Amino acid sequence: MKVLLISVICLAFIISPAQVIPDTLIENQQITVFTKYLKASKDEQFTLQERKVFSLKALKIAQQLNQPQATMEALSSHGYIVGQEGHYARAYEIFNRFAELSDSVGYHSLTDFRRKAYLANVFGLLHKELGEYDKALDQYYTSLSICDSVGWTEGTTAALNNISLLYYLHGNTTQAISILDESRQIAETNGNKSLLFDIYINLMDMYLEMKSFDSARISGNKALELSINLNTPYNQSFVEIGFGKLFLKEDSLKRAEKSLVSAENLAYENAFAELQLEALLHLATTYRRMKQLQKADSVLYKADTIDQAIKIPRLHIQWLTEKAALHKQLGDYQSAYNFQSKAAFLKDSLNSSWEKVKYAEISTLYQMKLQEQRNVVLEKTLSINELQIRQQRFVIMISIGFLFVLSVVAVLFYRKRKFELKTNQMLRIQNEKINQQEKIIRVKNEENFEQELNYKNRQLTSFSLSALKQSKSLEVVSQQINELLHQHNIKPTTRKKLEQVMQHLRPLSSSKEWDEFRSYFEAVHPSFYTSLKQVAPDLTLHEQKICAYLRLGMNTKEIASITFRQVRTVESTRFRIRKKVGLTATDNLFEFLEKL
Repeated sequence: MKVLLISVICLAFIISPAQVIPDTLIENQQITVFTKYLKASKDEQFTLQERKVFSLKALKIAQQLNQPQATMEALSSHGYIVGQEGHYARAYEIFNRFAELSDSVGYHSLTDFRRKAYLANVFGLLHKELGEYDKALDQYYTSLSICDSVGWTEGTTAALNNISLLYYLHGNTTQAISILDESRQIAETNGNKSLLFDIYINLMDMYLEMKSFDSARISGNKALELSINLNTPYNQSFVEIGFGKLFLKEDSLKRAEKSLVSAENLAYENAFAELQLEALLHLATTYRRMKQLQKADSVLYKADTIDQAIKIPRLHIQWLTEKAALHKQLGDYQSAYNFQSKAAFLKDSLNSSWEKVKYAEISTLYQMKLQEQRNVVLEKTLSINELQIRQQRFVIMISIGFLFVLSVVAVLFYRKRKFELKTNQMLRIQNEKINQQEKIIRVKNEENFEQELNYKNRQLTSFSLSALKQSKSLEVVSQQINELLHQHNIKPTTRKKLEQVMQHLRPLSSSKEWDEFRSYFEAVHPSFYTSLKQVAPDLTLHEQKICAYLRLGMNTKEIASITFRQVRTVESTRFRIRKKVGLTATDNLFEFLEKL
């Protein structure tokens, strides 16, 4: 079982290198050296001892620079390396210094709260390895709630992974796998290979516990593929141990021996004390089952030296249990009983710690506590309110800015609209003046036209009267001359002269006089006779003449005078005309003719 996920959280927590502003050339050089040492301390191509030296040098430079961010990065790297060595108590002290420095800096940004979630998860790991399961679970849930609140999916995945390990260690494997599946989905979505490796290697152990060997092999192969991509000795050693345990379960002892020896050598070369101890304990089991008890005893003796150095309760219980089994096979039942009693006592003490969180309710604690933490933990354990207030201030600033811009736009729109209304009003007034002037001009034009028409009507009437009177006068003269010609006492020369005068008078008194009048009349009233014929097509030529005189505004006496007729005769003609055009007694003939 993988017991440290600190490396993944470390890399996720430290998003960018320490932001150190150099004041002098010497400080600039120190920062360059610090960065190189810090990078080398995280490079697992170096041995654990070499990386430890690099981390200590980076820590020393960071303290000389008096830069909190750089110091926290160096402490994180150094604490992780000490944890890989299996010295969890010392690692706890290092991370406690890290936490004190982190609290002094404060939590103001998302990166700061990620750092706090990271520390909670690390302390949970350390409490678990030290056997303090109740404190471990509290730290895991604290980390989970912070990660969930700030949307840090990598931290959420790591916390869920570690919570699942606690369930697994206390027999609730089904619940542990359910939590790991949720963690795996998040890690796959984010494409985090390091977290996926942790999840698959843990799933492999859990499926082995459930004797689902096919599922364990699938998870192991996925973990193996990821370890090749990651190319870290620590992960490769874990995979070898996992397959060694799988082969043990399947009674393939030779293959188990090969995998576990490879894992032990790899851990030894890189000073991974915890992994080396775990590989040795499983290798002792393998030799026992192969009946190679001397080899098993030799391996346990080597494991005892490491166990005394790192003092991990879980692995110490496993060493005691393996030692008891070996003595039992050797027939030394008293020694076997002693070792088994020590293992049982230590296991009971660890279980009593776990009982503090009421293991009987562990199947429902995850859902209940997760929901509770998401709702209220931030108000009790974090200063997240400050971050929320800053966000609210930012939103308010944006809102004020938006309202200001909106106000400016509204004012500009109002002014523009006001200008448009004023312009439209001026245009409307101007158009009204123009329309009024056009109306005046039109009225004047109509008046001028009417005056001109009346003038032409008067001219036409005058012309008509003059022409008719002249015509009648000529007729009278012609009649008188004609009477003179019929007398016998006129001289021939006088007769001849009178006949010549008659010849001159005939063209003037011809019937064309009416045609000339009509042509002048139609020039002034072009559609009069056409409309009159449409209304009364059976009017006589004399009746048409009377209609024309009436249209010119003449009364009955004037018409009788120019036509040399009696007034009653003209009135009779007017009556016939009224009848032919269909007028009633109340209709006005002049108004009717005026409309034609």
